[in-house]
Amino acid sequence: NMQRLLFQHGFPNDSCHMVKLVDDSRDRNFLPTRANILRACQWLLQGVSKGDVLFFHYSGHGAQVPDRTGMESDGYNETILPMDYRSGQITDDTLWGSLVYPLPEGVRLTSVMDCCHSGTGLDLPYEVDIRTGRWKEDVNPAHARGDAILFSGCEDSQTSADTMDKFQAGGAMTQSFIRAYQENPMAPYPQFMALIHRHLQRRGFRQRPQLTSSQKFDVRSRVFSFTDGIQPNHNPQIGRVKRRHVRPAKAGYKKNNMNDLLFSAGGAIALAGLANLFLDG
Repeated sequence: NMQRLLFQHGFPNDSCHMVKLVDDSRDRNFLPTRANILRACQWLLQGVSKGDVLFFHYSGHGAQVPDRTGMESDGYNETILPMDYRSGQITDDTLWGSLVYPLPEGVRLTSVMDCCHSGTGLDLPYEVDIRTGRWKEDVNPAHARGDAILFSGCEDSQTSADTMDKFQAGGAMTQSFIRAYQENPMAPYPQFMALIHRHLQRRGFRQRPQLTSSQKFDVRSRVFSFTDGIQPNHNPQIGRVKRRHVRPAKAGYKKNNMNDLLFSAGGAIALAGLANLFLDG
């Protein structure tokens, strides 16, 4: 699983360096509630300094809600659903403000969000076309100083599948990510993303993971690593930039039945560091 992969690459196996929230925890402090998730995000960023490497993994349910600020290009905020979702979903705006905006320059955050509608789940300003290696900036970008990347389970308009692997349930993206890395741990980003897509397609899944980033970089020459290669800040302006007002999308969940979707909301979250954070389902 993802936790074992982190251990193999130098992340310490102790509570000082890793927090894991799961919906079957017997300790209420480690259940993926809204308050615990946001508290864990604060823990992950506490005291970070240049050279630190962080990791955030979420495997659970995701949704979309109308964006009333006019910032989102599709009119929606993407969300993750804590187990007490009736107290409030956690939007991509909140995750950006908790995990990305506070990152100092010289700190690396790698994230994997294995949930529906996760394409821009951290509101990172740059999305890459993996075929051409070109980055596209968001219409209303949210810039930060740190080096954050997100591997999403699918595009914003798509859903992410669950699957069973060796009698263990989990997200299809998480399992494909792990298999791709084990197959080629020295792959540049285009080859790594292609391996993830291939593993998903072999199992009949149509979701298309995306790669977004807080900093532009040469994807063709940079090898994906959990710990090596921190990008310096190239963003001249830090914070949210509103260039165009976008009308909010209509309320209502049109892709799935919300009651079915939320039946087992919460999933799992993991945060880990050299320092880092982990959320799992």
